[in-house]
Amino acid sequence: MGISKHPTPHILAVVHQQKLTMRIQENKMKLNKNGLIDDKYELVVKEFQTFLSVFYLILVGIGMLFSYMKYSRFGINIFQYSDIFDFLLTPFRDLSIFIFSLISISLVFFIYKVDKFTKKKFPKYYKSKYHFGLMKSQPIIGLVIAFILYLFIFSGKYGEYREKRILRNPKSIEIVLNNGETKNGNLIGKNNGYVFLLENDNEVNIYPITNLTEIKMK
Repeated sequence: MGISKHPTPHILAVVHQQKLTMRIQENKMKLNKNGLIDDKYELVVKEFQTFLSVFYLILVGIGMLFSYMKYSRFGINIFQYSDIFDFLLTPFRDLSIFIFSLISISLVFFIYKVDKFTKKKFPKYYKSKYHFGLMKSQPIIGLVIAFILYLFIFSGKYGEYREKRILRNPKSIEIVLNNGETKNGNLIGKNNGYVFLLENDNEVNIYPITNLTEIKMK
């Protein structure tokens, strides 16, 4: 009795089941791979959104500090004459503040990454006396303290620079009050609610926008 060369239905069913199982496993692998890619993409997007939010908050904080230093040179507490919307726009009203903020935040991020890389790749050097170890024990606290000191130093210099520029290269303007009276002086600055003028004998006067009918640049 000869052996049949044709596979039996049972064998065909087993082979079919094996192929079906392999296809299911391949599809699962593809789905898992796509899922991992999607998860990584979502993670990157969330981290980027978080970075943008933190960056903007720091940008606004720097703008508030620099504005305070500028106006304080003329005896003005800008916080008394501003609302939150004024400060949200401050970094974009002065290009120098925006550029300074961008460079400063990038520098802090770079220092943090270098310090972290050094700690991981060269632990002996990091722990040695030759490495100043800005962030040996408390990396975030060390960076924050250094960054705040850095901001106060440069914001003070910015205030001095803006004061000298206003005095040496004044922007003369004329404003017309609601009662028809005119005032002339050098523009210190303005926001959504007030105009700050340096008038005769370096007298500083503050005029609400609602009390003005016209502002003329000379």
